[in-house]
Amino acid sequence: MVSIEVDEEKCDGCGECVDVCPEGVWIINHEKAKPKNIDACAECCSCVEVCPQECIEHSSC
Repeated sequence: MVSIEVDEEKCDGCGECVDVCPEGVWIINHEKAKPKNIDACAECCSCVEVCPQECIEHSSC
């Protein structure tokens, strides 16, 4: 099972994770990135790699 955590103190809601995710896992909610559909995650790690704030912790990456 995939686990995704976001450090909300670091996240500035830039949306890079939303733009890069091929499966539509991410949304911006209240100016923060939120994984909305973790079950759809392809475990590509693109969200972790693209995040300029390094605020995404992903169990597969």
